[in-house]
Amino acid sequence: MPINYGSMPFNKAVEAFRDKLNLPTASWTDIYEGQHARAFVVAGAMKEDLLNDFRASVDKVIADGMSLKDFRKDFDQIVSKHGWGYNGGRNWRSRVIYETNLYQSHNAGRYAQIQQVKRTRPFWQYVHNDAVEHPRPEHLAWDGLVLDADDPFWQTHYPQNGWGCKCRVRTLSRRDMERLGKTGPDQSPAIEYEDQVVGVRGPSPRTVSVPKGIDPGFAYNPGRAAFGEQLADDVMQQYQRTRNQWQTRTPEGWAEAGRPQQIPLASSPAKLGPRLQNKAEVYDQLQSLVGEQKLYRPGGLPFLLNSKALSEHIDPARAEFLPLLDDLLTNPYEVWLSFQEHTGTGKVVLRSRIVKAYDIGRGRNLIAVANVSKGFLESWTFIPTSRRNYLNSQRKGLLVYGEEE
Repeated sequence: MPINYGSMPFNKAVEAFRDKLNLPTASWTDIYEGQHARAFVVAGAMKEDLLNDFRASVDKVIADGMSLKDFRKDFDQIVSKHGWGYNGGRNWRSRVIYETNLYQSHNAGRYAQIQQVKRTRPFWQYVHNDAVEHPRPEHLAWDGLVLDADDPFWQTHYPQNGWGCKCRVRTLSRRDMERLGKTGPDQSPAIEYEDQVVGVRGPSPRTVSVPKGIDPGFAYNPGRAAFGEQLADDVMQQYQRTRNQWQTRTPEGWAEAGRPQQIPLASSPAKLGPRLQNKAEVYDQLQSLVGEQKLYRPGGLPFLLNSKALSEHIDPARAEFLPLLDDLLTNPYEVWLSFQEHTGTGKVVLRSRIVKAYDIGRGRNLIAVANVSKGFLESWTFIPTSRRNYLNSQRKGLLVYGEEE
């Protein structure tokens, strides 16, 4: 049976999970907060076939209601099949994978569901689950709290709010409020932040600031992140503010935005490669440059480059530019986010665009543009700088990263 909430099948929970991209990660902190709503990760699972097997099992948990007991059978088989050496005990590790994916997909789906009834049920109530063995004091304090559905509190405190947290949100109508003896919402709590260190067992521990009572990595709304609302809102607001400025592309407009009108040339990190004969040679070239697959985070937005998949979409005659691709994705000059209409479907998608310009020697220059959507490298191009106006036409939307001068 699929996950249900009351009598309604939780199709949105299934959608939230199935829309994720597989990402190999060494640690759960490789990506952070809302990025987990867009990516399926199992910390320490670095191979695509291992992730695919875990993904298939977790899909059964979310779509079919598979029990923890049955998931552990899958867990044991997958570990044995791949010889995977994981950290932590078997029962603890399997429970973390099972519960975190189940609850966060459920919470994302629930958020999407209650958005549809916000007009008639405009208040949300925080509900603590008393079945938790070691309840957090802050979660107990929030139990029964009633706030407007649009209160900023829900952007960081919408459950799940920590490992093993089983809190939830329920909706209230004005009649429900009357039954509770309330004439309006409660006062929104002041949010106190504290510094915590994450990734202490990995190669790059770092300090993060999180609201008190929320575990690091959980201070986000899984529904807003999963269905693009959080990122889309930020991008749309910035896009509307800067649209005319970028479209006119006057020197004054660029200066006001703090960016140069013309992207400066970077020294080429490598010589151009040979022109290749077929896709098999392209695949071999990609493997030698980036490996079988590589995780990139230009502008903090993660995506996976898979050499086999990418080689199927590259014209061998254009493969000479491949030696520059890794540098473009690792050390971009700018990364932009903008809305675009998808060719063929007409659906508006949120796309990140990575840009840079190169001096490749002997008086030759290139401009480079790569497009990423939903965690995949969709397209890339290297063209002569005589078409620099083309490069500037790609620099629009929300600037999420810009190399400092």
